[in-house]
Amino acid sequence: MKSSILALPLLLAGCMNESATYYLDGREQSLTLQAKQPWFWDQRVDLEVVLSRLPDCQRRSRLDGAMPAEIALEVLRPEAGEFAEPILILRQGGRHYALGLANCELQAFAAAPQKPGALLGAFRMEGRQLKFNAAAAPKPPPAPAVATPAAAPQ
Repeated sequence: MKSSILALPLLLAGCMNESATYYLDGREQSLTLQAKQPWFWDQRVDLEVVLSRLPDCQRRSRLDGAMPAEIALEVLRPEAGEFAEPILILRQGGRHYALGLANCELQAFAAAPQKPGALLGAFRMEGRQLKFNAAAAPKPPPAPAVATPAAAPQ
């Protein structure tokens, strides 16, 4: 009996329970990705997103499972007016999801959207930690060249 109790931590040592959060507009609205590996012998992890817009809605939705090294969930924001309601687009490999910001609902796209929008960042595993890496801010356009008057010959 004692040996099985001592072996229990070893059985659970391979399990993963990681999460990372991206705050959309301040602290009132957030998107969290959770990666859980319930059994050490199962290499795949379960992925769930939680969109929270308190006090109006908070919802957890399942995504396709993945191997830990393959966790990559891109978060994109379409241009205003591109869709009927404000959404984020989540891209997981070849799958695309619409995440409604008003009602916290997740819906899979039947086909990839034509204009997914600007990349806000991506959730990825870094070592044994899940992290959200924000996309680099777009570079401002170069300043227009100003013609300098030629120096008069002396």
